[in-house]
Amino acid sequence: MGAAIAAWQPHRGWNSFDPAKAFDSNRYIRLSIRSQARFIMNQEHPVYEFLDPPQRDGELGRLGPYRVLELLGQGGMGAVFHARDSRLKRHVALKMMQKKWASTVIGRKRFVEEARSMAAVHHDNVATIFEVGIHRGVPFMAMEMLKGQPLDRWIKQTDQFSYQRVLRLAIEVARGLAAAHACGIIHRDIKPANIWIEDPSGRAKILDFGLAIAGSSFDRFSGRGSVLGSPAYLSPEQSQGEPLDDRTDLYSLGVVLYQMCAGRLPLVAKTIPEQLIYNICRHPVPLQQRNPSIPAPLCDLVHRLLDKEPRNRPASARELEELLERVATECETESQAALKIVTEEETKSSSRLESDKTVSSRSAPGSSAPRSSTPKSFTPTSMAIVAGVTAMLCLIAGAAWWSSRPDLPPKTTTVREQPATLPSQQRRRVTALSLKPLELMPVNAGTRSVTAGEAARYQMTIRNNAADAAHDPRVVNAEAPVVAQIITKLKSPGSARVVQPTFAKKFSPAQLPGPGQSERVEIQFLTGDLSPDDFEVSFELQTPAGDLISRINESLTVAENLAQGELLGFELLRTHAGQGADSYVASGKQQSMGDKPVLHTSRKGAREREHTYLRFDLSKANVSKDDLDRCVLLLTVQAEGLKGQSTINVYGVRSELQESWKETGEGALDWKTSPCRDGVGGQSFLGQFTIDNFKDHLSKSPDGVRFFSEALDDFIRSAPGNLVTLVLIRENAAQAATRFKSKEGKPAQAPALALRPKRPQS
Repeated sequence: MGAAIAAWQPHRGWNSFDPAKAFDSNRYIRLSIRSQARFIMNQEHPVYEFLDPPQRDGELGRLGPYRVLELLGQGGMGAVFHARDSRLKRHVALKMMQKKWASTVIGRKRFVEEARSMAAVHHDNVATIFEVGIHRGVPFMAMEMLKGQPLDRWIKQTDQFSYQRVLRLAIEVARGLAAAHACGIIHRDIKPANIWIEDPSGRAKILDFGLAIAGSSFDRFSGRGSVLGSPAYLSPEQSQGEPLDDRTDLYSLGVVLYQMCAGRLPLVAKTIPEQLIYNICRHPVPLQQRNPSIPAPLCDLVHRLLDKEPRNRPASARELEELLERVATECETESQAALKIVTEEETKSSSRLESDKTVSSRSAPGSSAPRSSTPKSFTPTSMAIVAGVTAMLCLIAGAAWWSSRPDLPPKTTTVREQPATLPSQQRRRVTALSLKPLELMPVNAGTRSVTAGEAARYQMTIRNNAADAAHDPRVVNAEAPVVAQIITKLKSPGSARVVQPTFAKKFSPAQLPGPGQSERVEIQFLTGDLSPDDFEVSFELQTPAGDLISRINESLTVAENLAQGELLGFELLRTHAGQGADSYVASGKQQSMGDKPVLHTSRKGAREREHTYLRFDLSKANVSKDDLDRCVLLLTVQAEGLKGQSTINVYGVRSELQESWKETGEGALDWKTSPCRDGVGGQSFLGQFTIDNFKDHLSKSPDGVRFFSEALDDFIRSAPGNLVTLVLIRENAAQAATRFKSKEGKPAQAPALALRPKRPQS
């Protein structure tokens, strides 16, 4: 296929951003035949029910005036076809929703919103939308057909790009973003897969506004504060679900530029939660360390784009475009200057060589003494001088920016403090006395508790108590790039070992509040490396040299993570082998379901349709109720059933039924005898859990669903006998039921209750 469609990623459950579930737009051409074969179910003549019948050979069908010619690609949300507009005689790309998604209101709204977002922007660096409509109940959009390939394919083929190529692309993307931002649209998913490189012009075009917001900082469909996008390219504010503005796109572009220059992403984590924390807390390795060939002005601007604070980035895409053009000029000037120095040095060395030859011939005519085989102009010493001069030029060119940058990575400090490149007032040490008016104050006091592996979040304020400008730390230290920092320290009570779980939070003079004002700060850190325990947390406001200015103390309780890892020390009771029973009931059916291989729970609208009942015999365990510490309910998801999210409420049955019901036969449980057929009044609410069975991935994890709560522990301990009954009722409505494996399916994957005794007192 000579032309490729502009990359499009059908979104997978619009409030999720797992990259493993995204359609790979980079593989359109390569997977075209494969995806087509899968889409048509190996039929010789495919039939697409949302298209009108074909009228000519070589057509898949008709969509109004469009002759649909071939399938280019498809994903979970839709498909993209190559078509020809019979009216305007041009080739287009038709993007259509899958019918199952088109049947939902939210799906149609998302599609239309994306189309409107893209159609509102008219610019050479943004892919063009020609038409938006609905055909046979299926929304579609007609887009321009593009030749070339997405940037991420270029990145896979090239380890590192020249700074000239990086600057050209950055300027073009900035222009496209400026046009989008002028229409009130934030893209929110700038990444290499959404930047198309046209062939043969090499022009960059921004694609896929599927995550864009028009006129609002929040997504109306996924809910306030939802995190959407591709994890590695998310801005810190986007990673936290905070309100967004245009500068979030600039951060994402900074990630792309860093990746092009360095051949790798600035921050990479193993899991999505860790990636989000990295985006918030960690700083990348300085770009010039990754690739010394990138000029300092470009490195500086990339790091400015990657600043954790939006206010420290360029104010707009238009301003970024101007800065990039200025950097391009500086880089070109710097390159020419370096070339001139090397040329002059070679000329001088050559002159010295000729002079030496002349002196030698004059002082020793006819001498047969051996000469050095290496000219002086190419000795290691001379080459070192040239390299040193060139490096010094880079430092001088970038000194002005480095001196004003508020939040530099730690390893660059020695570069800033080179006496040959920075004025003396900038090298002046920030003293504790000059920062004495600053005070660190807590916002939320009291004990905090997080599950191991999650992020601990603390908010505090920095207050400036300076009486006048003469004592204002911002004024006194106006020339310092970093004037203060917050250091986090953790310590277990009774232990001398101190842990620093996060990087220092650094402040430039511009980031500090004015006299009599306060500035709110949030500190986050992961707790995955901490054992379950109580910790003392200290936040110290320090000078850059580490002198203490102010301190606040907090507390932290790290709870064990029962949702992941091995359940060491737990004993399992399963519903098979005489340890319990499992069954489900269905509305309107007076028959037992206890011999089924699956357990159902479903809801349609406000009406509950199916409930799952589980019973466990505590007498079969070696853990007494009085000695019970924790318990966890384990379930295995059946592959068939609900795809996507499902929220399940768990209740403890407090009635005589808990001991009397049977799975089948006389006394069998059915809807009529169910204690929850008329509601859950009188039953104990134990909590809820949410599962996401997208692409049946949970069905591949035995006991992959875990539910635990203190209410469940208390219910088990307070049971009057040894038999306890739990009922599972789905909270959200959906067409398909949520299904779990029963003891009749796979006994080893039957529902289980994991019990752990209390630890002996030491």
